Amino acid sequence: MGKITPTREHVSTPPPAAIPAAASADRRPKNVDAHPTATNDTTSSSPHSETEPIRTTPTSRKQKRKQRKHAALPPTPPSSDTEPPTKRTPPNNPPRTTAPPSIPPTPTMAKPALQKTYPLLICSLGNPGSAYAHTLHSVGHTITSHISAVKSYTPFAPGLAGRVARPDNTTYSFGPLQGFRKTNEKGVSEGEDDWTLWQSTSLMNVSGKGVARAWREFSAEVARSGRGQGRLVVVHDELESALGKVSVRDGANSAKGHNGIKSVQASLGGTKWWRVGVGIGRPESREPNVVAGYVLRKMHAGEMRAMEKACAGVVAVLREIAEGKR
Repeated sequence: MGKITPTREHVSTPPPAAIPAAASADRRPKNVDAHPTATNDTTSSSPHSETEPIRTTPTSRKQKRKQRKHAALPPTPPSSDTEPPTKRTPPNNPPRTTAPPSIPPTPTMAKPALQKTYPLLICSLGNPGSAYAHTLHSVGHTITSHISAVKSYTPFAPGLAGRVARPDNTTYSFGPLQGFRKTNEKGVSEGEDDWTLWQSTSLMNVSGKGVARAWREFSAEVARSGRGQGRLVVVHDELESALGKVSVRDGANSAKGHNGIKSVQASLGGTKWWRVGVGIGRPESREPNVVAGYVLRKMHAGEMRAMEKACAGVVAVLREIAEGKR
């Protein structure tokens, strides 16, 4: 073979001068890793996977401080796109309620309960004395006397500026030395009508003052005993009504010429009270002398029986007043 003459391509050129490491580092971008960039080739021997973030070597103090700050923070939990974050209530602030369960709500102002029954003061009008007993004008006294006898009240005795009969609550006690003794109990027995019967001892035309005084004393007595509020009823004869007919009216209604009712109205003023009238009929003549003679005469047997029958109607009306139905 002939001699080979070397050309310029085969002549080795001297290597370039070594570049200082610091200078080469300054020329590289600051955020580029010194390792070669990973490729999508699955056979690559790069230590970084596709999902692993690329770590950079901090080259300045600011980056070092930022890296140390992020390293100290706790990891952020993954967020869910479907479930909203739960609102947490601070433990020191419990949910507010309208009122503590142990304290009942404030009740509204309750209306006072209605009284079921009312004690009655039942006043009868008439002329006093045996000369006027059982006359038509004193029918009120006849009615209250009959009620007292049927209900076994105590006999009429002085009291409340007139004559009074009350329920008989007398009982008897027995002792080995003293034997039987009467015991007076205060109040009214259970189931007994709380009625006080009162008869005027004044003349009919001026009986109002006695009724007013009896009502004041009775009201004070009821208040002391705690029996609630009493009511006043006046029983009287009623001219122009059929014999034995019972009617009830407000006390302030027209007296229809009855002088006894006029006297009571003038004495009681604005006091609320009731009138129970019992009919005694009327003579054919309207002459004053004839009418006066008619009402002041004594009743015969038939008229007395009519008054006794009328007592049932009077008692029925009195119970309606006592029960607040009138």
